[in-house]
Amino acid sequence: MRTLKFIVTGTLFIAAVQLSAQVGVFRIDTARTILRDPQGNVIGSSSSFLFRMEGNMEGSFESRHDKLKSQKIAYFSNNIELTVKEAEKFWPLYNEYVEKNEAVIRGRRQALRRISDMDDMDNGKDMKTQLDIYTTSFTKEEALFQEYYKKFQEILPIQKVGRLYITEEQFKRLLLQSIRRE
Repeated sequence: MRTLKFIVTGTLFIAAVQLSAQVGVFRIDTARTILRDPQGNVIGSSSSFLFRMEGNMEGSFESRHDKLKSQKIAYFSNNIELTVKEAEKFWPLYNEYVEKNEAVIRGRRQALRRISDMDDMDNGKDMKTQLDIYTTSFTKEEALFQEYYKKFQEILPIQKVGRLYITEEQFKRLLLQSIRRE
């Protein structure tokens, strides 16, 4: 089992290093990250993690999305320190959560677009309907967060649940920094 964990962790590290090509170097504060390049040199330490976003991210939306998803998996697995057993349960549950959360956010954006497309002459009832959809989406998002917070606690130790939320925020900041630098 220990060998399998070592192989999985090593594969994720190698994938992260191979994916971390050219563009920029971003420093994210973490307490538990050590990442080495293929030559064995430390490129991240316990106080910081160097992460390079993949190349220029050219290509189709699908290929960029797949590259980003691979980077996210490697980054999360490294920072949360999932065991093989935990990863088997965590990733399907996390993907389910992300899918449902994205659907709520998509609905909110659609309602906001409809609101912005309406002018003062439009029916007030239609405006109210869209505003109701928009405002209740925040409640739905909160309920979803609470539901999956409990589910994550069922499969992960509480320390790893905490690392999950920290890692999510760090990854979002990393993406925002990469966008700002482009």
